[in-house]
Amino acid sequence: MSVLETIRKRAKLLVGIIGASLVIFVLEDALTSGKFFFGGGDNPVAIINGKKIDYSKFNTIAENAVERQKAIEGTESLRDSDQTAAIQAAFKNMVFNQVLAPQYMKLGINVPDSEVTDLMIGSHPAADVYRFFYGLSKQFFNPQTGGLNMGMVLRYVKNMNEQQQAQWEMLEEKIKNDDLQSKFFYLLMNGIYIPDAIAKMDNEDNTKNYSISYVLKRYADIPDNGITVTDQDISDYYNKHIYEYYNQEESRRVDYVTFAVNPSDSDMTVINREVDTMYNQFKNLKPSEDSGFIVATDAQVFDYQYHKEGDLPAAIDSAMTHTQIGGMYGPYKEDGKYKIAKLLDVADLPDSLRYSRIIIQVQNQADFDKMKPFADSLKNIATVENFPDLVKANSKDPDPEVTQKAGDMGWIIRGKQNFFPASYERQLFEGKVGNVLELPVSGGYLIVCVMDQSEKHKNYHVGIAMKDIDPSTSTQQKVFAQASDFSGKNHTSDAFEKAAGQMNRRVVDMSENETSLAGIQTPRDFIRWAYNGKEGDVSDVMSVGDNKYIVAHIMRVSKMGTTPLEQVKEEIKLKVAVDKKAEKIMADMKSALSGGLASVAQKVGGKVDTASGLTFNSYSIPSLGKEDAVLGTMSAMNTGAVSQPIQGELGVYVIKVENTYYTNKTDYRLTQMEETRALRNRAPNEAYNALLKKAGFVSHLGKYY
Repeated sequence: MSVLETIRKRAKLLVGIIGASLVIFVLEDALTSGKFFFGGGDNPVAIINGKKIDYSKFNTIAENAVERQKAIEGTESLRDSDQTAAIQAAFKNMVFNQVLAPQYMKLGINVPDSEVTDLMIGSHPAADVYRFFYGLSKQFFNPQTGGLNMGMVLRYVKNMNEQQQAQWEMLEEKIKNDDLQSKFFYLLMNGIYIPDAIAKMDNEDNTKNYSISYVLKRYADIPDNGITVTDQDISDYYNKHIYEYYNQEESRRVDYVTFAVNPSDSDMTVINREVDTMYNQFKNLKPSEDSGFIVATDAQVFDYQYHKEGDLPAAIDSAMTHTQIGGMYGPYKEDGKYKIAKLLDVADLPDSLRYSRIIIQVQNQADFDKMKPFADSLKNIATVENFPDLVKANSKDPDPEVTQKAGDMGWIIRGKQNFFPASYERQLFEGKVGNVLELPVSGGYLIVCVMDQSEKHKNYHVGIAMKDIDPSTSTQQKVFAQASDFSGKNHTSDAFEKAAGQMNRRVVDMSENETSLAGIQTPRDFIRWAYNGKEGDVSDVMSVGDNKYIVAHIMRVSKMGTTPLEQVKEEIKLKVAVDKKAEKIMADMKSALSGGLASVAQKVGGKVDTASGLTFNSYSIPSLGKEDAVLGTMSAMNTGAVSQPIQGELGVYVIKVENTYYTNKTDYRLTQMEETRALRNRAPNEAYNALLKKAGFVSHLGKYY
């Protein structure tokens, strides 16, 4: 563990490292006592095994997870989506460990330091370590074996900067937790086995085919006024099927009306005028001014890449590939923006090239200046012919395999590499074979020579300036005022329902931890409001992104546990009606069974139909759909037998098995192996969900994040 311990001892007071260390500390505490998380406050972020995980304590973990992600990305702030993802990952990891930790302890499962070392920098690196270094550079891999060059890996680990160290700490934490989980689930999976008797039965069910005749009387053929459903019938059904109405979590049914903020006619007049001005400015710019102008528009980014004909967006491909440099196209509408395209350059470029490199290492800025004349001289004398010799004599490449290959880095594809900044890559591909570049990089100078390249094709560099088609502030204020007026006048449940019924009302069912809702771009505030309110509440105006305001109303709150009868009464009434229709049809069918299918068909006003190629495992019956009761009854019958009436999904059936035959019959042991494998693949997820249920897990994460 010496290298990893050295890394920890070298750690500075970097917020990201502190975050990683705190998360590790917290998770280790969770694996022992769990005391850190649990509190008795009224603001739990989750409940596990009847104990509340205190929001304020989890928030420390969430904040450190965010800080660590910032350190990894080398940024001062994260996008909302990235921040949410970091918090959700920390929460999921915390819950996973809280639920599984007792199982680890019970079974004596652990990951010793020696094993972590082996998985990180030893002879058996974890798959995540391979992915980590593959994401950095293919130079960390041995091209002969396809494995990692562990010498280079160790050098990287010993010389990591603070950001790299934060990434490495997080990777170690993930690998250790993954190894604990793998050991637990491996034990579980290898305890699963399909006995011979079950495998033989399943093999029979898979390969035995049935041809049947049947009579169907549909429920829809019985008028609703032909039956009577009483309150006692509904109550009896509810009590008999009460397990069906158990909610695993609290849910909300909410309806809302939308107030869309679209640009007004006067807004469009202003936007069109601004776009015309933007067009004229763009058209008259000098080539050196194009990139800055594009970034300053709503495009915000500049595409440095050149594209072949057919690779440009369809709206501009033909126009840009059949004009002169400086040619314009637009304005045109796309993705809620006005866009203006300008052909900036045309160049004959290869799709790929092969290059070699010389690395001149420096230790500090002073060395940069001292080594500049030496780098210049190498660039000036380098050619395709002498470059391999220059590599051997001068390169200080950290990868010995590259040195052995005389600096040959192989082939790269234009626009697909991460080893060069866009401007460097452009210089590389614009040149011809033998072109030599001197590139100042972190840690020294890179001398690059183009050794070979593919055939060149005409490529086009297109810049696109953009203008968002957004409503003005005054228009937004006007629509907000309309929404506020609606909310103020309809702030009771009855008033809202009456007014909303005449508008664009929508109904949505949601759980507390939903991350998306159809038609709502940013739903978190909407969901948070719904879960902090009570049944009948009407909201103030809420912004949900995409230039939309909504006013919402909580129609129903379904608590965790058994749903009250009143909330499902109408739903049950429909089911009882079906059962009563089935009773009536079955009585008629039974009275005619002695005469066979033809007699049954005559009695109920139906006909005899046929279906073939059915098995016990068939998903559906042609033209009828999913009818499990029919397939189950069929598989237990002998050839020539006629069934009793069967209550199905569409109606009531009577069936006769006309014939049976086998197709694709195989050795039952193949079925045994396939089913064992399938069950083992399902085991981790289903076992974890069972443990969650046993722990009485309840998440309130959505209330806070």
